[in-house]
Amino acid sequence: MLGDQEGGHMLNRPFRPARGVTLIELMVGLTILAFLLVSGAPSLADWIRNNQIRSAAESIMTGLHQARAEAVKRNTPVRFQLTSTLGSDCTLSASGQNWVVNLNSGNSPAGKCGVNTSDAADPYLLQKSVAANSAGVSIALSSSSAGAAPVVTFNGLGQQAGTIATYTIDIQNTNGDCRTSTGTGSYRCLRVVVTPAGQARLCDPSITSGSGNKTQAMACPS
Repeated sequence: MLGDQEGGHMLNRPFRPARGVTLIELMVGLTILAFLLVSGAPSLADWIRNNQIRSAAESIMTGLHQARAEAVKRNTPVRFQLTSTLGSDCTLSASGQNWVVNLNSGNSPAGKCGVNTSDAADPYLLQKSVAANSAGVSIALSSSSAGAAPVVTFNGLGQQAGTIATYTIDIQNTNGDCRTSTGTGSYRCLRVVVTPAGQARLCDPSITSGSGNKTQAMACPS
């Protein structure tokens, strides 16, 4: 009986709906969210562009490692080169946004980048890829030897073939300046260095191998 009475009281207890968010509270929340988004926008844009730089640099490193490994495996010269496109209209370019790896140091893939990869037919393409997926990324290959072609060739020992030059490939973003050793600049630009011995290394040009930075893993050769 008592249980029935208690149950009756519970059934007759007035229902109190959960309190919702008022219009004023909603407006305040949206204002705070908008402020946070606006204040964080520059940092987000910098993060995206730094990632674009790193992605291009790592793609180039992949191509260089592929070329060197194939040269050693096949005991024959293998070329790495930047190209303007990956189509039949491609040209070799020191500022190319793509890269191509092919057999035979004397066999240029210019005008033939659109063919399928094959080690049995001209131009003997082994691998090809887009390096920069963003129009804001710039790539610049240079050599310590004046007039050198924008081509890195590895021999069967994994060394650069026919040259004692050091190649550098700078990857930057055209939307701002590179960060310097003093901390100024918008983006962390990167550099790929290929030594005459054939070793390819990724480094940060804002960090030199001078005094105080010799243990920095990302320091570029001074």
